[in-house]
Amino acid sequence: MMLSVNKQFSRHLRVIHACEKGATGVYWGHRWVAAWRYPDLVPALTAMHGHETEHYALFGQLLAVKNSPQVGLPILWCVGGILYGVVTALLGRRAIWKSTAIIEAIVEQELLAASEFFQAHDPQVSAAIEKILLDELQHKEQAQAQSLGWATIDAYIEPMAVAGAQLSKNLAEKL
Repeated sequence: MMLSVNKQFSRHLRVIHACEKGATGVYWGHRWVAAWRYPDLVPALTAMHGHETEHYALFGQLLAVKNSPQVGLPILWCVGGILYGVVTALLGRRAIWKSTAIIEAIVEQELLAASEFFQAHDPQVSAAIEKILLDELQHKEQAQAQSLGWATIDAYIEPMAVAGAQLSKNLAEKL
């Protein structure tokens, strides 16, 4: 079933908005564990959390300006992100970075799909996505560099990240 341009517009904004709220939770969970186990990671995770908070606010503003409904119960995405962030962080320092790399790769794919759509339909939103994409790519590259050398953790983190992201996306499209 082909969605109208307006529905696609709203869908992309809602999914990105929800993903950014979930990412704030992930970084909060990672920072919470890192504060008592890996304090040296806290500054980088705090900076990433700050970016995600800015992204969430920006997409909230775009939803309002474009008269698109926000996702219902944004706390669900934040709490889900916190739980995922805490669980993965408890698996260790490299798990925090591996989790970050995987999540940012998923977000990158979603942003690229949205960017392609918005390039043809709304230059303002397209420009916002391009700016945010730079932050997300920086997070991913930093995390990839820090997560090398422990492939066994992939078997645990990647399925959780992919399943969580898909559930989040599906809920964002419906709520």
